[in-house]
Amino acid sequence: MNKILTNISIYLTLVISVLSCNSNKTAGDFYEFALYSTKEVFDSAAGYNKMIPVVDRYISIPTNQSLIKTATILLDSVSANNFNNLKLEVTGIYNNEDSIEILKVNLEENPGFKMPDSLGNYRSWHEYFQGSMGGGQTTIILIESALQKQFKDEWIDAVEFYYQNEKIGEWDHVSLSGIIKRK
Repeated sequence: MNKILTNISIYLTLVISVLSCNSNKTAGDFYEFALYSTKEVFDSAAGYNKMIPVVDRYISIPTNQSLIKTATILLDSVSANNFNNLKLEVTGIYNNEDSIEILKVNLEENPGFKMPDSLGNYRSWHEYFQGSMGGGQTTIILIESALQKQFKDEWIDAVEFYYQNEKIGEWDHVSLSGIIKRK
């Protein structure tokens, strides 16, 4: 049931995007973006299991969207696919002093959030930050999905994550602090 709702949400997002286009480009041109998940594999050299990113599925986004609109559609799909529709807000794109184009993403809690587990199971970012496994999965999914390292057309150079409009610092289990570069 959850997968059906996720697919409906992604489909509706794409339909709304296509219908709201005001560009000279044709609506038939699309970019393909990967939605990531994780997989646990055994590293025989290190002697332990580790998580690696894997492409869960691809979504199509019209080429005539702005970079911010494309990033918004992509992260809305990431949220629907992996994070129970928690808000991943694209707050802007800026160039730093090294001319690196950086996407700013704010992880926003649902209304009514007071503390972890106050809204129920997995209705808060805190649940996705908990434990080495959960925090590691969240880190991989957010970074890989935002950076789209395999994407060859125009895209951002880096991403910077915020939580409740504050820069994410050094947290246990989650590695989303600072400017994270694509290459």
